[in-house]
Amino acid sequence: MHCRSVICAECTTRLEGINYCHACLRDLGRKSDGASAPRRWRWLTTALLLGGAWIFFTALFWLVEGKLAP
Repeated sequence: MHCRSVICAECTTRLEGINYCHACLRDLGRKSDGASAPRRWRWLTTALLLGGAWIFFTALFWLVEGKLAP
């Protein structure tokens, strides 16, 4: 167990071969929920930032060359 507290067999939850008490299981759930959400959106954020930077620099270079001038 993670916390090393003594609990009975009825109060333990076995997950992937490791015994967890209710408090350790709750903490494990909090860690996995908080860590997985940013990882899911990291690729989308990166793509949006790169796309926005590409549009910004393309527009800047077109303005410098006069292609967007009226």
